[in-house]
Amino acid sequence: MAINLSSLNISLDKFNAESSGTYNIGQLKLSSDGKSVYRTNNHKTWTIFNNTKISSEEALAVKFAFCKALSKEGLSQAAIDSVKTKLGIPGSALDALKAGNIKPLTAAEVREVIDQYAGQINERRASAANGAKMLKTSADLYRGVDKEEMADRASTRNEINAKSIKKAMTGADRAVNNLLDMIQDDELGDSVSPSNKAMAKEIMTILGNPGAFDGGDGKKKPVTLKSAPIKFILQDSGKVTAKVTLGNRNSFSLDTGLTREALAEKAVKMLNAIIASEPKTRAVKPHVEKKSSDDEIMNAINEIEGGAIETEEVEAEEIETAEIKEKKIKAESDKVARLNNRLLEDLADDFNTLKNTIPEMRRRLRDTRMEATVSALQKAMDKVRPLDVRNTDLINLVRQVFWGNMKIDTDKLLNDISDVLNKKRVDYGDKVDKNIKKAEEDIKNNIEVDFDKAEVKPLNINAWLEES
Repeated sequence: MAINLSSLNISLDKFNAESSGTYNIGQLKLSSDGKSVYRTNNHKTWTIFNNTKISSEEALAVKFAFCKALSKEGLSQAAIDSVKTKLGIPGSALDALKAGNIKPLTAAEVREVIDQYAGQINERRASAANGAKMLKTSADLYRGVDKEEMADRASTRNEINAKSIKKAMTGADRAVNNLLDMIQDDELGDSVSPSNKAMAKEIMTILGNPGAFDGGDGKKKPVTLKSAPIKFILQDSGKVTAKVTLGNRNSFSLDTGLTREALAEKAVKMLNAIIASEPKTRAVKPHVEKKSSDDEIMNAINEIEGGAIETEEVEAEEIETAEIKEKKIKAESDKVARLNNRLLEDLADDFNTLKNTIPEMRRRLRDTRMEATVSALQKAMDKVRPLDVRNTDLINLVRQVFWGNMKIDTDKLLNDISDVLNKKRVDYGDKVDKNIKKAEEDIKNNIEVDFDKAEVKPLNINAWLEES
């Protein structure tokens, strides 16, 4: 069901009925057919169940429907504007969405507004003599309840609403917020995030193509994104409308006010901002003099030859240190693997974009991405096989793809790079530690250890290299 603000027609009596409870806890939500509202997240005791989601778009629709219902009761435009300001939606729907942070309409807010204008509305209803019921105010509904009790109810309501409203504001409306950040001219805000890179890149790629909306035979076709629940529709005016599917499967249409070309330019701006926000280098750590693997091996050999560990007991502290070191090495290895996989995924996305977009967009992608990508690849491959000319060959092929050489088999190139980055590296110092640890355990168990055996052969460093 599409949320069409102009078609919402919900009576003020319905809003009044949903805000006449003892505590008035909760927020108002559209019914499935969009013809009514009901109160949700209104549990007083079992607050764990106050977790119904209400997107910004639905919250906006409910607030506009409430203002429309007040307008139909004869309130002046000045009064309506005052209510809209109170509810945080001054101006147009687009202005309200752009402002962001639209919270759901609470039953308490409805009650406050009706209390304020009930006198004017009831007076008009009486003069119309159309049988309309008089609206009851809080004074009528809670007659006989003392002020202390009313204060306790308000305190309870406010506390519960504050918690549930955080749950009600959900990620269902992120696509709209990110799109709005992209199309408006001021700051991009929270949308400058790596999570939005795919959306910006896809919009840039697809809408950068002049034939994006060409369905053949002079017909127009919509463009549906894979990275976000957004469908773009080209209007006869040449402007693009965005139709966003919300978490509850409803849809919300928004006129971007932009042409295809302008929207693609906005996507380029967002993509550049995201790339610029990404860290260029890792933080510099304090320099610590570290022995090479060969030095560690020779020290271990000297200890073995000198009999340093033949009669020593392995202390718990040393064993713990070895375990911690092993965990640290594994954690570092896992971290490198994650970074390398992300690097490969980004490169695959870039290659796909370069293949499926127009020359102008390829040039923009090359200008914004190539040097950063090449630098990251060079560092990652040098860690695996430093000073290897084959790394340079692969980097040069990547540059050629960015410069438009479509004859290169990018799938094979990605596989070749993946083979390099995912190659298992051996920590020879760690391997020595494990061999020594085994020897120590054998000594503790009164097992005679022959250090001349290949397992811990003292003077043959190549033994470790061959075993790995």
